[in-house]
Amino acid sequence: MRDIAIVAFAQSRSVRQDPVHNEVEILTPVIAEAIERSGISRRDLGFTCSGSCDYLAGVPFSFVQALDAVGAWPPIRESHVEMDGAWALYEAWVRLQIGDVDSALVYGFGKSSACDPRDVSVAQLDPYYVAPLWPDSVSLAALQARAFLESNGYTERDLAGVVTRNLGAARANPNAQCKWFVIYGNSAFM
Repeated sequence: MRDIAIVAFAQSRSVRQDPVHNEVEILTPVIAEAIERSGISRRDLGFTCSGSCDYLAGVPFSFVQALDAVGAWPPIRESHVEMDGAWALYEAWVRLQIGDVDSALVYGFGKSSACDPRDVSVAQLDPYYVAPLWPDSVSLAALQARAFLESNGYTERDLAGVVTRNLGAARANPNAQCKWFVIYGNSAFM
């Protein structure tokens, strides 16, 4: 196995909604920052892999438009995974292990469609049993949490501890969406 290292990282500011900017406008400065931090020129990038979820964007092949942020001319070796940045990172890792490239640019992005994401997410559910009930994303998260608690022996306090740790990490991240919260015991409230 080849040793693989992440040599640069950049992130945009996380916001609940951004009706003004498109994917290219969001990605361009982030990709430019990551490339600059890496010390590798765009021409020396051997492979580019993106991860996104087109149906949440509300348009097919939204990742093609996002390639404008990368600069796909002259032609580049490129791939897209219909999921997230972690999956794109895995694909790039595999490609680097194969050895036909020595560097990769990996990016993940997502901008929910112009409609309410709570309504759009139902489109990913089983069309016969669950989708007709039209549960929103918050209701689904609650059902998943309850199923997790009942199958693994964890408590609501355990989940509150996870929330508290994650909100603490968000508070330390200048790009995070949640900047403030109050901690009571082992529970966090925004």
